[in-house]
Amino acid sequence: MKNRSYEDWIDLHWQRTLTPEETGQWEAFLQENPDHREEWKWDQQLMEGVHHLADVPLSSNFTSRVIRSVEHLQPDSVTQESEARRSESGGWSKWWSLPGIRIAGTSVVLLAGFWLWQWDPTAPSMVESITTVTQAETVPTVEELENFDAISGLAQTSADVDWELVFAMD
Repeated sequence: MKNRSYEDWIDLHWQRTLTPEETGQWEAFLQENPDHREEWKWDQQLMEGVHHLADVPLSSNFTSRVIRSVEHLQPDSVTQESEARRSESGGWSKWWSLPGIRIAGTSVVLLAGFWLWQWDPTAPSMVESITTVTQAETVPTVEELENFDAISGLAQTSADVDWELVFAMD
């Protein structure tokens, strides 16, 4: 048996007629929750009233009627109002309404965004570090890299450790 709330029961009543089993469950629900009995009387009257209403067919020319009602607006007065608002709003919006200004402004913003996206402030220092690495004398040769003993010896080279820096980081 599914535990339903009052709202679930009302939704079920709206959708269809209850089966005999559901009717028994509904009566048991009302006995467990007597505070919903008065509310149920009002909902039942509302449902009966709505079910007795005749179905009203939609007009076959519904769309044309909507369009006709929209056409009753005076388009001249609407455009005059929008022109008056545009002239009152100030200089920038008047200039921005011109298509050439819009295209030029949008192009400038896009080009500036692309330039900022491509611009990397670390590029000059990266070039300097690459040239420093290529000028280093400790870069192994190809022959050394082919020799396994030489490769394992590279890992065993001693490096001076700055212990003051290590302790400072702790």
